[in-house]
Amino acid sequence: MPETVAQRRPRNRKQLIVAAASRQFERAGFHDVSVADIAAEVGVSASALYRHFSGKAGLLAAAVEQEIELLEQAYGGPGDLPGLLDAAASALLRPDRTGSVWQRGQVFLEQGRAADLEARYLAALEPLRRAVGGEVPAWAVHSVLTTGRAFERAKVDRDRAQELMVAAATAVAGLGDLGTGGAVVRRPTGSGSGLRPASRREAALSAAVRLFAERGFHAVGMDDIGAAAGISGPTLYHHFPRKSAVLAHVITRCLDAMQFDLAGVLSATSDPAQALEGALASLVRINVAQGDALAALFTELVHVPEDERAPIRRMQQDYVDEWVVLLVACRPDLSRSDAHALVRATQSVINTMRLRLPLDEVGQRDGLLRIGRAVLGTPSSSAGPRQ
Repeated sequence: MPETVAQRRPRNRKQLIVAAASRQFERAGFHDVSVADIAAEVGVSASALYRHFSGKAGLLAAAVEQEIELLEQAYGGPGDLPGLLDAAASALLRPDRTGSVWQRGQVFLEQGRAADLEARYLAALEPLRRAVGGEVPAWAVHSVLTTGRAFERAKVDRDRAQELMVAAATAVAGLGDLGTGGAVVRRPTGSGSGLRPASRREAALSAAVRLFAERGFHAVGMDDIGAAAGISGPTLYHHFPRKSAVLAHVITRCLDAMQFDLAGVLSATSDPAQALEGALASLVRINVAQGDALAALFTELVHVPEDERAPIRRMQQDYVDEWVVLLVACRPDLSRSDAHALVRATQSVINTMRLRLPLDEVGQRDGLLRIGRAVLGTPSSSAGPRQ
């Protein structure tokens, strides 16, 4: 009879559960992950998981705390700016890091718990704020330092990724207060001002963009969209068979608009530097005008069914590739992988920072353009030559 070997419970089981929850929340979103899914990844029963956490909301809070602890570690090192940026890039380029749990999950936390975690998140960034010299510049630099996934997807060697990330963060830190006086006010999402489209279909799409930005995809129902658009439920279903179809259409039309605008930029010049500047200006303009819709590409795409998500990803890749060709032509020191990572990072930072620049539309565009040039390291950047 074979001898049975008893399995010991790992001492770090709680940490393994939190890490698994973080990965699944980032990959599929809070609502589409179950406690059983998380337990299965760790190799425990759901009842065993409940010994550590009361439920999914508790797991989400623990995942956010894990993210904040990494930020505390990243920004808790040297006080001088070069040393801090180098240490932070090293810490935040970890391949197992999940960086969007807080951004996408805070709406699902209890209000008091979310407020406590936000205060701790801001406190973690305080050393960076002191080193950079202002709250808005600190957020801009932080946005660069949290684009590790762009370098990972581009398969950039870790040492090279750190070199590029630190150079980009240094360039952004050198931009000064970005015309804001150093103060940051988080801009509200989902502004409901302006005229409602006359078309029922367009009114529904406009309402969906606003509601998704305000509440998140899963907190919005088709009835909510119909009510906000002033149309009945059956009429809405005539245009869109399900809510994910609304989301997929919002994202697809954004990418179509970006690609269409970029085609005009490319046809207007034979100079790659001018074309890249035009591409950046186009992206900034679309972000300022339709940023809530574009944000869905970064935060809500996981809720689109896989068969519809794949063509969207291809569209996004085609758009990025156009930028990559231009950036390599402007910066021969970059490989295609380097350029791919910097382009992705730039687009992500612009989408993040549009909510952190408390300026009028002209000032916001100018600030985002300066940030974009600094991350790309283009000649028009005021940060000087790059490595």
